[in-house]
Amino acid sequence: MRLKSLVARKWIDLRNKVGVLIESDFYEPEIEYYKKCFNRAGLEVHFLTRLWGNDKLTFKGHEEREEFVCNESFENVNLSEYAAVIIPAGMVADRLRYTEDINKLPPACEFLKKCFADKNIIKGIICHGAWLMAPIAELVRGRKMVVHNNLLGDAKLMGINYVNEDIVVDGDLVSGRTGGEHVAFAQRIIALIHCNDVFSSLTSRIDTLERRIVALEKNQNACTALGRSHNNNTTNGGNNSMAKVLIIATNYGSWAEELQAPWDACKKAGFEVTLATPQGKKPLPFKISVDPDFVDPVQKVKTNPDWVCKRCKELLDGDEWAHPKKFTEVDMKDFDAIAMTGGPGANLDMANCWELHKLIMDAYKSDKIIAALCYTVSTLVFCRDPENDYKSIIYGKRVTAHPRAWDFYGPGMAMVYELYGATEDNHGTDVITPGFPWPVEDLVRDAVGPNGACIARINASREDPQVYYDHPFITGTSVESSIAYGDLLVKVLKERGL
Repeated sequence: MRLKSLVARKWIDLRNKVGVLIESDFYEPEIEYYKKCFNRAGLEVHFLTRLWGNDKLTFKGHEEREEFVCNESFENVNLSEYAAVIIPAGMVADRLRYTEDINKLPPACEFLKKCFADKNIIKGIICHGAWLMAPIAELVRGRKMVVHNNLLGDAKLMGINYVNEDIVVDGDLVSGRTGGEHVAFAQRIIALIHCNDVFSSLTSRIDTLERRIVALEKNQNACTALGRSHNNNTTNGGNNSMAKVLIIATNYGSWAEELQAPWDACKKAGFEVTLATPQGKKPLPFKISVDPDFVDPVQKVKTNPDWVCKRCKELLDGDEWAHPKKFTEVDMKDFDAIAMTGGPGANLDMANCWELHKLIMDAYKSDKIIAALCYTVSTLVFCRDPENDYKSIIYGKRVTAHPRAWDFYGPGMAMVYELYGATEDNHGTDVITPGFPWPVEDLVRDAVGPNGACIARINASREDPQVYYDHPFITGTSVESSIAYGDLLVKVLKERGL
C-alpha cells in the first residue's frame, strides 16, 4: 500500500496540467467551462496556441464573439507535466492545421504527435476537433472514436473505428460527439486523471509482481524440499499460478453461447473452472438459443451459428456442466475471478440474489476480476456497496449494456422460459414475462453515475463485438460478443500473471 500511495503521489506531482488548444471561432460555453472545471478538480488548465512570435494573441469566440487572450505556445511546453491535452470544438482545429509549407506538417500536428507518443497523456478530441488529426491520421487509425456527424466521411477516410456514442474512451483517447457534450467530456477526462487507467494498470502490475514473487518463493522452497524432482514440474503442466475461475449461470434459462464461449475460452487457456448455479442444477439454455434457424424478432438477424449450436449441445449432453455447485457451496477466496454468463433467466434468479451478491462483493473487496455478460450486468447494478452510500459497485465505471433498442418489448413480445433438455426435476420456471423484465441500458446509465459511462452500441456484431475492461470489471454487450468476452477474460487474467 505504501508503494501504491507513493506512485499515486508522484503521478499527481508530475502530471497536474491540462492543455486546451485555442484559436478563433471557439465554442464559448465549452471554453468557459474548461476555465473552471479543471481548477475545481485540483488541476492547472493551460490554453495553448501558436503565437507566431508574439507574446500573446487575442481570439474571438463563435457565438457572442467573446474575446480570449492567450499567452502560451504549445511549441515550448514541457509535456511531462501534462496529464491531458484537449482539441476543442468549433473552428479551432481547422485554424490550427494551417501550414505555411505544404511539404511540412502543421506545427500543431507536430505537437500532437508528441502527445500521442506519450501514453501517460490523455488525449481529448471533441466535435470538429478531429479535423486536426487529418494530417496525422495514422495516430487515430483503428482507434475507437466518435466525431461530429458532419465528420463521418472524414472519420472513414482517416480509418477511425467510429462508435455511435456521445462519449467514447479508448485507452488514453477520449472523444465527444459535439461541443454540447463538453461537460460529460471534461468530467470523463478528470475522472481518468484522478482514477487513472495508467495508475490502475501500474498498481495491478505491482500486485502481479508481488504475487509472482510470492509464487517464486514458494516454488523455490518446494524445489529445495523435493530436490527439484521431476514431479514438481508436472502439476498443472508446470504452471503454479494457473487461474481459477468461478463461472456463474442461471437455472431459469441461459443463452447457450453466452455460457459456452467463456467456458471454452477458459478451458482452452488451461484455467481451472468451477461452475455454479442458484440451485446447483445443470444450467439449461433457452430452446431458441440452440436453434440455428432462430431469427431475433427485433434485430431481424440469425443469432446462433450452426457450429455454436452443435458445440453447446455437445456440452449439454456431456458431463462438463452436469454437476455445478450451489452459490452457497463456493467461496471467492478460492478463485481469481468470477464470470457471469447471460440469458434472460438471469434476470429472475441472479440479478437480486443475495448469495451471488456476496460472492461478487467478496471479489470486489479483494481486487479480483468480476465479469458480466449481457443481462447479468444488471446483477452488478443491483449489487450495492454499503461503504459507498449503497451506490452500485459499478458507480463511476465504464460498463457495457444490452441496448434498449434490442430489448424484447412491445406487442407480442411476451416470453416463456422454455428450456432445451428440460427434465421433471430441472425444468426452469413456468413464469411468463411481458418481454424482458427491465431495460438494462437504462439501469446501467443510472448506476454508473455522472462520471461513469454506459456503452450500449446498437451496431455491435460478431464482426465488431463490444466488450470493455474497466478494472475490476469486464463486461460484454450480448450474444454477439460472447467470444470476445471470453477472450478478454483470458487476456486480463494472463496479464495479471495468472
